[in-house]
Order: sequence, then C-alpha cells, then structure tokens
Amino acid sequence: MPPDTPSTDQLPPRTPVQVVAQETLIANLRNAHALEKQVIAVLEPQLKLLDDYADLHARLTRHIAETREQAERLEAALASCGTSPSMIKDAVLSVMGLGQSSAQGFSSDAVLKAVVADMMTEHLEIATYRTLIVLAEMAGRSELVPALEASLREEEAMADWFNQNLELLARRFVELETAQRRQ
Repeated sequence: MPPDTPSTDQLPPRTPVQVVAQETLIANLRNAHALEKQVIAVLEPQLKLLDDYADLHARLTRHIAETREQAERLEAALASCGTSPSMIKDAVLSVMGLGQSSAQGFSSDAVLKAVVADMMTEHLEIATYRTLIVLAEMAGRSELVPALEASLREEEAMADWFNQNLELLARRFVELETAQRRQ
C-alpha cells in the first residue's frame, strides 16, 4: 500500500449502515467523555466525606485514576475518528457533577446517598461502554474495541465492588451515626 493511502481502519464508512453507525459512535463517544468528566467532578469531592470509610476511600481513589484513563481512551478514540470531545458537553456535565456532589454533602446521610448515586452511575457507564462496542463494530472501527472493553471491565469491577460492599457500608454508616449521637 502506498504511504499516503489510509489503512482500512482509517477509511471513511463504506455502507449506509457504517455511515450511521460512525455518526452515532462519534456522538456517543463525546457523551461518554463528558460523562467521565462528570464522574471525576462527583467523586473527587466525595473523598472528603470518607474519613471513616478507608476501604471506600481507597477504592474510589483508584477508580478516579481509572476514570481519567477512560477519558483519555475516549479522547484517543475520538481523535482516530477525526474529531475531538465536545467542550460544551464536558463543561456542562462537569458543573452538574460539582453541583451533585455539593448537594450530597449537605445531607446527614451524604455517604449513603453518594454510594447509591455512584452505583447507579457505574451501571450507566457499563451500558454506555457496551453500546460503544456495538457501534464501533458496526462502524467498522474494530480497532477501538479493545480500549472500550478495557473501560467496560473497569466499570464492571467498580460495580461489583459496590455490590459486594453495599451492606457493609450501610451498616457502618448506621453504627457511626449511632456512636456520634451518643456523644
């Protein structure tokens, strides 16, 4: 193949299905990138609430690092599609994330509300990455699938952690709240 000829993976979509899948893929990659930015904006302030929850603090700290990597993977996927993240979507969802974390911090059961919201978000992200994988395959962009699958595995692992620890976290919250009221 001559040096200036794009590889098969870089060629524009060839069929009507690939065209629609590519357009939908790009829109959803941008949405996923904005979602990851929102997740970071929500999780970072939550860490301040978790002094009495060392295991949760450690797991969320690790997941914030994973989320940053996921955002970078999405940026790379968008670049390979010849585009970039939507700065407007990123900004709006980041501000919404900061608002969400601020509102949670005012309630007496902020930790429990944060855990429930985080669990919901993990399942949203799982569905998002599964959808992105299907769209990438339909668009003929199979080179994007391994990175999307890596992000999917990280989201599934975080959701599993929450599923395995929810009861423990709820019990710890009640015990800490009871001890605090006794003082």
